[in-house]
Amino acid sequence: MAVKAIIFDIDGVLADSRDAVVHNTRTLLQEFGFIINDGEVERLSRAHSAESVLVSLAPSLSQDPGKLEKMLGRLSEITRENLGMVRPLPLAIKVPALSKEYRLAAATNRKTSAAMVLEKLGIAQYFKAVLTSDDAPAKPHPGMIGLALKKLRVQKSEAVFIGDNIEDRQAGEAAGVRTFVVNGADAASVEAFLREFLPGQ
Repeated sequence: MAVKAIIFDIDGVLADSRDAVVHNTRTLLQEFGFIINDGEVERLSRAHSAESVLVSLAPSLSQDPGKLEKMLGRLSEITRENLGMVRPLPLAIKVPALSKEYRLAAATNRKTSAAMVLEKLGIAQYFKAVLTSDDAPAKPHPGMIGLALKKLRVQKSEAVFIGDNIEDRQAGEAAGVRTFVVNGADAASVEAFLREFLPGQ
């Protein structure tokens, strides 16, 4: 069946945000008086939702949901303050052209900051749906991708999902969607995807 839709992860696929995410998480934890390990912040921030990262780095938060919610709210503010650190990756530049051929959605473990990042990249208007861990369990759970399929009104055989890590692969495969894992900063990795879905560009 012909592909009608593409579902994107955001970080590492469309947005070069690793430095920003690590910086924002470190700033937040320091503000709230937590002693942190920079290596752990970087490792965990690559794939996990902000909530799971904070609980992993500061386990006491699992027993204090009020404080966790307050910290997540503050993290959203810090993220907005540092949006200038986020840069577009090559696939983001191709989103306008892809939107002419496919229905597009984003499925990200971010929460409210997802819309901010897409706006910063200048591509928010091309997405028919943006699903976050506020809408469904965080990846690798497949629910977010399943919800994206419903929003786009396509069957799983009519969509592809593109992510950048093992959690994305697990989520896409569990949802029954053909899944690509790319390094969004690597031109060869991106070009292999574009040759199939945007030939001649």
